[in-house]
Order: sequence, then structure tokens, then C-alpha cells
Amino acid sequence: MGQSPVGEKTERGQARAVLEVGAVAAAYIVISTSAVGALDASFLFPDGWSPAERSTGSGFLIGALFQLLLVLSAAYLVGLKDLQRAIAASSAPSTSKAWTIAALATSIHVGTAMLVFLPQPERVWELSNLNLILSAVSIPDGWSQEVLFRGFVLFRLTRSDVPAIAQIFISGSLFAGIHLGYTGETAWEFITPLIGTFMLGCFYAWAVKSGSGSLKPVIVCHVLIIALLQPWLALAR
Repeated sequence: MGQSPVGEKTERGQARAVLEVGAVAAAYIVISTSAVGALDASFLFPDGWSPAERSTGSGFLIGALFQLLLVLSAAYLVGLKDLQRAIAASSAPSTSKAWTIAALATSIHVGTAMLVFLPQPERVWELSNLNLILSAVSIPDGWSQEVLFRGFVLFRLTRSDVPAIAQIFISGSLFAGIHLGYTGETAWEFITPLIGTFMLGCFYAWAVKSGSGSLKPVIVCHVLIIALLQPWLALAR
């Protein structure tokens, strides 16, 4: 027997939702990474920094600003309702289960990065001018990326009845895509950052699903990862 019209309509709606979140995420990734490659704000950072440190600061600042502007523009100029809902969910109350999932995933991610990927993990705790500035200019990433990759993606897919496990895997996959800039040249250096960010994204998506759609736990935890790890992961490449 053939599929019912209702089933066919549901599948078409699900396919449209997957294509929509993929297109929005791809535009976000391509535009923000292109801006980082095309623009230079290194002159804004202290002269005493090395060229690599100033270049890293430039990339962080430009990337954070463009990602923030893209999210706000898509929500309020383009009028993506699910993105507007995600922005509102960034301050909504969550559940203890969601906080626990997000905190455990963050602890594992930070611990693994310090043990495996950082040549000088003790620098994570360094209260230096370099660490504080690079962390501060990157903090908007934690908000905009969670609003897009967790909020918008999950809300849009949920509205089209995409299965929850598929939502989680799609969220994690798209989140890994924006971290291609952290991959290295060898097979190990290429695949491990993507696996790590994919797993983190999946756990964060699970936290959002467990927290009645609130993004607060994952935003807080993502900002913590940025403050602790992002400068040193970028400079270790």
C-alpha cells in the first residue's frame, strides 16, 4: 500500500525544515568565516602582542560581531519566528536536569581539551591581559551560536515533527561545521575537533530538550568554555 497523503505531507514538511535549518546555518557559517578572512582588526589589540595573538584577537572580534549581527538580522529583519523564539528562550527558566546535562558535557569537553589538545594547559587559569581580552571579545559567540544551533534549529525542526534524536544529531552536526577553523592538517587533527564539537552540540541539544526549550544552561556553559579554552585552542593551532 502507498503512503497516506498525511504521511507524505509530514515527510515533505520535515524535509523542508531540515533544508531550512541547513541553509540558515550554512549562511551563518559562510558569512561569518568569510568576514574573518576578509577583514583585519588586529590594529585594535596591544602592540606588545605577537602577530599571531593580534591576528587571533582580530578573528575573534570580527567573528563574534558578525555572528551576533547575523542572528539579530535574521530574527528581526528577515523575520524568522523560530529565531525570535530562540532569542526569548535565552533567558527562560530551565530545569535541574538540563543544567546537569550541560554542566557534565562542559566538564568533559574542557577536561579533554586540556589533557589532549593544549600544550600548556595551566595557561587556561592565567589571569593575563591576553587571556582576559581574547575571552571577552569572544563571549557573544556563546550567545549567538546557542541561539542559532540549539534554539532555532531545534524549534524549527520540532515544529515540523522531526524526531527528537534526529534534531539532536542535526544540531550537533551543524555546530561542528562552524568549528572547521580549528581543524589541523593531519587526519587526527582534522577529525578530533569535529567529533568533540559534534558531541558537545548533541549534549547541549539534549539539555535544551530536557529544559523545556530554555537556552540558559547551554549559553552559560558555552560562555564558560569560551572563557577558559578558546584563546589557547586558537593559539595552539
